[in-house]
Amino acid sequence: MTGFIVKSNRILIFLISFLIVENLQAQTQPFRIIGYMPSWKDVSTFNKTFDFKQVTHINYAFQNPDASGNLVSSNAGLADLVQKAHANNVKVLVSIGGGSAANGTAKENFQNLISTPQKRADFIHKIVVYLNNYKLDGLDVDIEGPAINADYGAFVAQLADSLKPKGLLLTAAVGWGADKIQNSTLPLFDYITLMAYDFTGNWDLTRPGQHSPFWYAQKMINDWIARGVKKENLCLGLPFYGYGFYKSAGSYGYGKILSLYPDAWSKDQVGDTIYYNGNATIREKTKLAIEKTSGVMIWELSQDAPGNNSLLKVINQTVDSLMLTNQHNMIGAPDFKLYPNPAQNQLIIEGVVTDFPVKIEIFDIQGSLVKSQDYRHSDGKIRLRISTLNAGKYVCRLTTAEDVFSKIFVKGE
Repeated sequence: MTGFIVKSNRILIFLISFLIVENLQAQTQPFRIIGYMPSWKDVSTFNKTFDFKQVTHINYAFQNPDASGNLVSSNAGLADLVQKAHANNVKVLVSIGGGSAANGTAKENFQNLISTPQKRADFIHKIVVYLNNYKLDGLDVDIEGPAINADYGAFVAQLADSLKPKGLLLTAAVGWGADKIQNSTLPLFDYITLMAYDFTGNWDLTRPGQHSPFWYAQKMINDWIARGVKKENLCLGLPFYGYGFYKSAGSYGYGKILSLYPDAWSKDQVGDTIYYNGNATIREKTKLAIEKTSGVMIWELSQDAPGNNSLLKVINQTVDSLMLTNQHNMIGAPDFKLYPNPAQNQLIIEGVVTDFPVKIEIFDIQGSLVKSQDYRHSDGKIRLRISTLNAGKYVCRLTTAEDVFSKIFVKGE
């Protein structure tokens, strides 16, 4: 292929306040799309079917220690997961903790293993060996609830001293019990993901309702910024599941909800009664994350639905439409032109020469796809009819098998 050579890999220029286009400001921080993959799910099938280009990080959850500090949970499919992720420039971290490890033997193991400097050193050594053995990119600390005790900060400090000189990431997922984490500990993490869900759930059937409302996401972001966490170190958690109450009591993955109620993608509540986040809410939360944080986190990837109603697809479409590359700041950017700009009835795309299929998509300022057209090849100039579009600002995105590039244009009156 000649021309149109740019490897995006989500190394995109962050645009602040895209909804106020007149005040666009570029930043260099890549927007993170972090997805958890549980070790108890069918990881081997996931590896074969998942499009790794849709995420920037995968957290393999959970690998919790036995009494001696050995990480002993299932590793089936982990090596293959890491290989496929790395082939797509996706980082893989292992997560320790989780809600189920907040009590009982798992909690006791954690608290004993971090109770003295020597015990912490021995435990961290075993973590590092594990990370090296599986060629992992870092550790995600998801210690929650009663498992967080007075030794948590010292444990994180020793982790940072050990992992960061090796170029390994140290991150945290925070929610239940995070008020016990000292603010001085927070800068030690490369980034923090907010578990902005489980406000209520099927464990308390007397409190039916939305477990991950939009206002709750806003509140968590504001609360953690108030605690001193910088925007570039904060990511908003999004749920790919919901809870049922009354006759529908239980936990439901989004894919399961959609299989039971085919129009569930357009709602946040179905049946009698199941609450979750549908497409529109996930889109609005992704916009919120773009404005207020540096990424999104997903619990969890295997709960998504396939096809056009995939929540991960909604996230990617929103991110791709609102976070645009700037060809003057991007190594290897093609001489890609859009004109006239403003345009009236026709948009000319010049500088794309390829024998491979080219997809052209137009998004409105809210991130909704309004036009899509495929071309089998291009000799350098593509003419696209836009007479049916309303006047306003749009994003034109070009995609080939390997490359993505986007620009803003204006449709005139």
